[in-house]
Amino acid sequence: MIQLSKKNILDVLRNGWTVLIAVIIGIYIGLFKHEYIVYVAPIGKIYLDILKMCILPILVTAISLSIARLVLAKENHTYIGKMLIIFIMSVVVSGFLGVIIGIIGQPGAGYDKAALASLGSIVRESNAPDLEISAYIPFVAEQKQSFIKVFIDSLIPENIFSALNAGSSLKVLFFAILFGLAVGSSSKVSTHYLLTSLDSIYLAFAKMVHWLMYFLPLGLLGLIANDVSQVGVSVLMAMIKFVPIALMAFFIQFILSSLIMWQRTGSFFKPFYALKDTVIMALGTGNSLACLPSTLTAMNEKLGYDKDTIDLLVPLTFTICRTGPTLYFALAALFVAQFYNVDLDVSGFITIIISSVFAGLATAGASGIVLLSMLSMVLTPLNLPVEAVLVLFIVIDPIIGPFRVLAIVHTACAIVALILPKQHLEQLIDKPTISAELNG
Repeated sequence: MIQLSKKNILDVLRNGWTVLIAVIIGIYIGLFKHEYIVYVAPIGKIYLDILKMCILPILVTAISLSIARLVLAKENHTYIGKMLIIFIMSVVVSGFLGVIIGIIGQPGAGYDKAALASLGSIVRESNAPDLEISAYIPFVAEQKQSFIKVFIDSLIPENIFSALNAGSSLKVLFFAILFGLAVGSSSKVSTHYLLTSLDSIYLAFAKMVHWLMYFLPLGLLGLIANDVSQVGVSVLMAMIKFVPIALMAFFIQFILSSLIMWQRTGSFFKPFYALKDTVIMALGTGNSLACLPSTLTAMNEKLGYDKDTIDLLVPLTFTICRTGPTLYFALAALFVAQFYNVDLDVSGFITIIISSVFAGLATAGASGIVLLSMLSMVLTPLNLPVEAVLVLFIVIDPIIGPFRVLAIVHTACAIVALILPKQHLEQLIDKPTISAELNG
């Protein structure tokens, strides 16, 4: 008789096949066994809430530690300019990619009367006031606040504890950067003890996330079952063109970032394996910050990048380089323009790219309806309706959202690989890792 040890059981829980089975069961329940949703959905919500509980402490400690050490180690200042250039290029290329795919794929063109009626019924069934959808009704945009004012309001916290409580990651990031600069600029001996304390806090929360990974199959089952149950067949039929084109856009972005990782590491398959847990977390949770711990571990332990540098660049890239939302907003704007038969010239396409970059940046820490509402930053300058189409994007977001998060996370890894010196994975030697510390 085969006896399973505690270690064997834990290995089974983290096995890829266990995760895959949980995903399949979640999809099955979401599609055919809605009566079980009430039992499994709370499990997924609890799992995600506990995971999110650990994220902001990891974000604060990782960024503050890294900034402080960056200031103290002046020899690391050389790549900051390169980092800023690559950050800007990455989001601009994402917006450009969204526009190109929208022009080629034409997701909003060719709808017949039946499809228009189906889309209109979705809006009416949302019970939102004053929502009508028509390809022929002109839209007059209301006066909006300037992007600069909105961005500054979302960047600078009046109270850091309120920002932590609200989960405002952009405000928390701003605080962590300033705090790290202040700590690194201090020459007192006490700075060393503060850095040691922050590092201990970081390792403690990282260990909690390490424990949570054993419950990943259960968490994914509940999350996926709930999300799948919210997407009706009628919505998929009405948005039959947009959904596959959007998924294809994210797939192209994934391939491009994979090619970059190949070029920077010398291996095509090892980065796939190293980021396996990160990809699963992205698709399962639909939350980019929930992927932060696994990404830090993968980039440091499995791909061999320096821990202090990774602790700085990965959270910064997650928060600032919003490549997934940028691409999605650009593609969504093309969909709306084509749906309303609005012809765009070169200046219109440039407007979409630039405004998508700013709208993507404004989504840091946002998700769901809040994230999608940033689409108004792209549509309003083009005099396109926002309220009349926002419901459509909200309804399909359980499908699109996880792939948008995957685009953020995987592209962030490629961006970090571009910033840092090339790795040669076959030359890596075994060394003590964070996991060893956590298990010790």
